[in-house]
Amino acid sequence: MIRCWGAFSLTVALATSLAGRAQTPPLRPPAKDDYSREPAIIEQMSTRIAFDNGGSFTRDQTSRVRVQTDAGIKQWGLLSFPFQSATQIVEIDYVRVRKVDGSTIVTPADNIQDLDSEITRSAPFYSDLREKHVAVKGLGNGDILEYEAHWHTTKPLIPGQFWFQYNFHRDGIVLDERLEIKMPAERAVKVKGPQATQTIRMEAGSRAYTWTYSRLQSVKDPESDQKNEIDTALGRLPSADVQISSFQNWEEVGRWYWNLQKDRIEPTPAIRAKASELTKGMTDDDAKLRALYSFVSTQYRYIGIAFGIGRYQPHAADDVLSNNYGDCKDKHTLLASLLQASGFTIYPALISSSWKIDPWLSAAWQRKRCRLARHHAGGCALRLSNDSFAQQAGIGYVGREIDSATLHARRSAFPQH
Repeated sequence: MIRCWGAFSLTVALATSLAGRAQTPPLRPPAKDDYSREPAIIEQMSTRIAFDNGGSFTRDQTSRVRVQTDAGIKQWGLLSFPFQSATQIVEIDYVRVRKVDGSTIVTPADNIQDLDSEITRSAPFYSDLREKHVAVKGLGNGDILEYEAHWHTTKPLIPGQFWFQYNFHRDGIVLDERLEIKMPAERAVKVKGPQATQTIRMEAGSRAYTWTYSRLQSVKDPESDQKNEIDTALGRLPSADVQISSFQNWEEVGRWYWNLQKDRIEPTPAIRAKASELTKGMTDDDAKLRALYSFVSTQYRYIGIAFGIGRYQPHAADDVLSNNYGDCKDKHTLLASLLQASGFTIYPALISSSWKIDPWLSAAWQRKRCRLARHHAGGCALRLSNDSFAQQAGIGYVGREIDSATLHARRSAFPQH
């Protein structure tokens, strides 16, 4: 199944052929690349994004894929178009197959299903991610698949702000892939992408960035695949090929998240009563911290949803207390509220569990998990985590160098109690 939304991946490889030489060889054109054994060839893929100052966007994608084997049919025979139902609408203009004999088969609207995504089925209270699945009609070996789809926002995630990341296709042969991102010409936006293929143009009050890409060799590298698995586990994946953000610094991101969270961590009578019960008779701060942390980390089921899927705003601490489960930001909110009720000063620290943080490019997507940090007299931050290692090890001190950009943003953005 092919997902037709989100980030694709990229490595740039140019295919060259060296003509053989006789003793006095004439110049000959390079041999044409033979892709006949490839499962499928992406002949053309175009993605166009347009943002406005309010934070809304439209996204158009058109693709043309030549399918050549049964494996290609399996890969491209079912298309998936993910979208967030609370803030987005996706419309599929057409899905059609151009047959080898010259005829065209159009996939009817009846073949389009609107389904909950896997993560939504697992935790419907937390995610509004849905997918439109299209079973491609009449796709066979040698056929050309064409489709076009549009996404647009019904409500921006963060009014007045926008961000985006994109990876070019790394899976198989790609002859021509293009990405265009438009934004208001006067808007200050941080942009990061491959400079070699980047062009910028101004038109009718907009600034448009365009990148082109091709992948003309399909090489399997087991060592590279193994390295990617290790990097994924260690949170060292490279950044996306193209990244943009209207946030100008991490302090802006910090203020935004604090405004989302501050009302949710206010201790209620139920929270104060539970904090008092858990720390009864304790006078040592570390003992109180461990008791409260142990309660949240071991007595509340963790739902592993990446920060930003579905909802950015956590549920109120009182709701999490009664639900007995939550995602990372919910468990943080409950713990923060219990700690605040016990007299501690705390801050949320949004970190990435997938890739290294780019301190220059401040954007909400870089922070995929929510952790809790507390100032410590020794000049370090005390990090309380929901991950399995921390649950086994308990509470530990981490040096200032650990994700210091995040902690700095939190300290500068949040009020000091």
